[in-house]
Amino acid sequence: MKQSILAITFCLLSFSCDSYLDKQPDDMQTLDGIFEKRSSTEQYLANVLNYLPHQWDNVCSSTAAHYGWPFTPASDEAEWGAVRVYAVMQNGTHSAASPALNFWSPLYRGIRESNIFLQNVSRCTELQPEELQRWAAEARYANVMCHYWLAMLYGPIVLVKDELIDLNETIYRERDTWEECVAWIEQELLSVAADLPPKQEDIYAGKPTRAAALAYRSRLLLYSASTLMNGNSFFASVTKEDGTPLFPANADREKWRIAANAAKEIIDMCEAGTLPYGLLTSASTDENLKGITYKRVFIENWNKELLDTKDPGDYVWYMDLAPAPNGERFKGHATNCVTQLQVDAYAMSNGKYPITGYTSAGRPVVDETSGYSEEGFSTFTVPTFNSSYSGYTGEAFNMYKDREPRFYASVAYSEGVWPNTSTDAPVFLNKFGAEGPTNSDYGRTGYLLTKFCHPSSTTAPSYNLQWRRCWPNFRYAEVLLNYVEAKIELDETADALVYWNAVRARSGVPDIQSVYPAVTTDKTLATFLIRRERQVEFAFENIRWFDANRWKIATETNHGKMYGMNVNISSPGAARAEFYSRVPFETRVFKEAQYLQPIPQSTIVKNPKLAQNPGW
Repeated sequence: MKQSILAITFCLLSFSCDSYLDKQPDDMQTLDGIFEKRSSTEQYLANVLNYLPHQWDNVCSSTAAHYGWPFTPASDEAEWGAVRVYAVMQNGTHSAASPALNFWSPLYRGIRESNIFLQNVSRCTELQPEELQRWAAEARYANVMCHYWLAMLYGPIVLVKDELIDLNETIYRERDTWEECVAWIEQELLSVAADLPPKQEDIYAGKPTRAAALAYRSRLLLYSASTLMNGNSFFASVTKEDGTPLFPANADREKWRIAANAAKEIIDMCEAGTLPYGLLTSASTDENLKGITYKRVFIENWNKELLDTKDPGDYVWYMDLAPAPNGERFKGHATNCVTQLQVDAYAMSNGKYPITGYTSAGRPVVDETSGYSEEGFSTFTVPTFNSSYSGYTGEAFNMYKDREPRFYASVAYSEGVWPNTSTDAPVFLNKFGAEGPTNSDYGRTGYLLTKFCHPSSTTAPSYNLQWRRCWPNFRYAEVLLNYVEAKIELDETADALVYWNAVRARSGVPDIQSVYPAVTTDKTLATFLIRRERQVEFAFENIRWFDANRWKIATETNHGKMYGMNVNISSPGAARAEFYSRVPFETRVFKEAQYLQPIPQSTIVKNPKLAQNPGW
């Protein structure tokens, strides 16, 4: 019954609303008519919430009011075979006149629609007082979250707040400063959190909650404390007409304290039970070591780690079919590919990170004490993620031997096995293999994404996917690692180790200080390690793009040659060594300007008071 209700709710929130959203209220019926009935009032609220990003839509297939969310394939962790808007972000050819995607207009439209709802919902006499309060809080959440995403993408924005603006008319107003934007957004998130339920009832699962509002506040404050937005000289030229800088001119270390406190508040509430969330864990060491506990986070619906989550409905094919290998055996698209840089990020089973950097020629710098090797082949056993989690023993390249469980739970490599199969026949991800490229959606890197594949889904010979699935917009693990990062910046790493190690332990990885004893005294080392932890823990969840940007490292990690294995081997009988060789599959361009999106030129033409982001 719950699945039926959820399916109906998703349709209401997503597919039935596009034409409704594209019209002004008086194009359909008067506002009095809309807000006269409970049903039409509820539909209007669903429309408002639908303006929030569909974070699962990395393929950018959405239309009308939606705009896709390309930040996994546009980042250094992934490469999608199908050529869409993220390719423009990868090669740096987008511009203010022709942006890869226009996030600006639909998000401001969402603000307008939320304000229409807030100004009129009290007209609905069919609502009970508690419903009126809850629905108003949900609309306020949509309003502030549209502001939030605008700020995360563009930096300083025009704060509309509760004003009812007409998007078809010119708004002659300057951007508010970054400090003003952060101050209002974080306070509004804090305020609306008090009016939202800690957790929604089952039939409303996926709607805004107190936990979600507080979680995004934590992320915003961490973002604001980071290098990109905290005294970045690149933005110094962007000012108001009176010369007031739009971006902070000087770094403020106290922002890390504010970020740490915001994360710790959530942790304290979850530990006290006032928020019913926490890290999804298992008492079974065996399950942790096999990656089963980590896998459960992404296949168990509405589990306690998901602070903000959505049911993507039919888009679940993205999780199972899009990354599945080509050929008759799987009938997938082999679209969702993993870069060699991301493969290199995973630790060994002993907790050590094998690749510590790269030479100017792109060759990996290897920690010789890690046990890592890129030489030869051997027979070893790895976890598998079919319905029995039975494990697989076979011969494979030593690069993939003795890696941490999150690697095996997230990435498929050649001569390994696909997760949701009943047989242990290895896959061959080269040009001539049975699972090699057959069309434009080919696997370009020699690695495919399996993190979200359900052990019980099948794509061939029968097409049977586990349709009811949640997309992890925001996880409790992020709150924990937000706190850890902030404490490292405050030189208080030791205070946060318990939370850092909790994330590692549930994934079968040794405690950080047991592997790197100097982590509490060497800030440079601790910074390297927490960044690597986030890169691995949140891989392919749309976090890496924003992390690399706020740390200002994307001009290095997402610029230049991107590597994978040599899928374009010379012949079917080519030696293994030809495939197992690091080769560039493309050259990317990431300029400093790309740390923020360009405000669409069409918008600036309408409002010349808007100062453009530098470099666009």
